[in-house]
Amino acid sequence: MIVNFKSLNKNSRVWIFQSLDFIDDRVVEVIKEKISLFLNEWKSHQKDFKSSFEIRYNTFIIVAADESNLVSGCSIDSLVNFIKNLETSFDLKLLDKLHVKYIENGKIITKHLNQFKIQCQSLGENENLIVFNNLVKDINELENDWKVDIRNSWHNRYIK
Repeated sequence: MIVNFKSLNKNSRVWIFQSLDFIDDRVVEVIKEKISLFLNEWKSHQKDFKSSFEIRYNTFIIVAADESNLVSGCSIDSLVNFIKNLETSFDLKLLDKLHVKYIENGKIITKHLNQFKIQCQSLGENENLIVFNNLVKDINELENDWKVDIRNSWHNRYIK
């Protein structure tokens, strides 16, 4: 059952699907309709649970679910399959884990992980680099630890 994103408990689980490319506004609107339909029917062990989504920066699809009833593995599989269908329908890459997004001069930059590692090795001690930590697990972390300096993210392992 879909609800307003802001009404979900801060402990609600999140999944972040990052598009390799910027998603056109018209496509975003169609994707929003499809996600709304999916979430209205999304169940865990035939039980409804509260869920919602946001699309941020025309790049990140963020799905959240209130896990009071625990979202089952089968439900998560159905979400991933739904995302795979979006990839096919709109020629997007949403499940690619080999690219990193970060902010540079106010713009979101995408780099392959190998290129990103090389860039990080030359990062100065006092230089800031804001990265998107798509491994956050709940809304609380999304609000506090998603868009953070590299030194406060798992990405910090790539700094010399």
